[in-house]
Amino acid sequence: MKIYIVSVILVFTVLMSSCSEGINTKSLQKTSYQEIPSREVADTGLINGMNFTVDKGKFVDVKGRMLFLRGINLGGSSKVPFTPNIGTHVRKGFFNGKEVSFVGRPFPLENADEHFRRLKAWGFHFLRFIVTWEAIEHGGPGIYDEDYLDYITSVIKKAGEYGISVMIDPHQDVWSRFTGGDGAPMWTFEVAGMDVKKFEETRAAIVHNLYGDPFPKMIWYTNYYKLGAATMFTLFYAGKDFAPGLNVDCVNIQEYLKEHYIQSLMKVAEKDRDLPNVIGFELMNEPS
Repeated sequence: MKIYIVSVILVFTVLMSSCSEGINTKSLQKTSYQEIPSREVADTGLINGMNFTVDKGKFVDVKGRMLFLRGINLGGSSKVPFTPNIGTHVRKGFFNGKEVSFVGRPFPLENADEHFRRLKAWGFHFLRFIVTWEAIEHGGPGIYDEDYLDYITSVIKKAGEYGISVMIDPHQDVWSRFTGGDGAPMWTFEVAGMDVKKFEETRAAIVHNLYGDPFPKMIWYTNYYKLGAATMFTLFYAGKDFAPGLNVDCVNIQEYLKEHYIQSLMKVAEKDRDLPNVIGFELMNEPS
């Protein structure tokens, strides 16, 4: 049985600029998106053991009745490292952005049966499965955590054993946990010339780990408009306009960040796109 996949691929052209002496000219790993064959779209697929198709943007069964997905996010803990366990309130080790591991988020693999059995018993058959850019590429540009990629594949396969389908969600909030949310790895600030250790003093971001308790309700969201996150999103979407001279490895910061973000998601897609219970991929949660 083939699964219907709604796939959207953003294609970004990397414009190489001339480099002066002394500039690091290491090139990004290039992958032509057109070279990756898109999965054949089937007329029908399977959700919770039921055949479905897509009609005018709606999931419908073979009789044309609209299907309602009974789903849940899995899960909030996936936004922070598992090793070391740096929760959103923990200051110690917070600036360790490289030697971390998200293997074990949302839960250790040995606990998966317990969780999926419970979710199935509660009537859920669909997951919005959270992954983050940091979890995939925290080691540095182009350094991918293969153990984490293998781990999430195992978790998704385990969900399939319980008839639970998955939409993979590349999640972010206010750019990164270093600006009060989750998402991008710490090195993205470094290539932009920003020092996350100065954010507390300059109020470039209000972060629970550093601010401590009591933490004002919903203040994390205001980080979208503070210097840290606002600068990074500006560079991500419009670096060529607002920072035309800011190049990383001979590439404008805009294309550099986008290319690495897309490549990290492609690492997930390449491993999991053919799992029968993966019905699609989001591009980014709540981009700002």
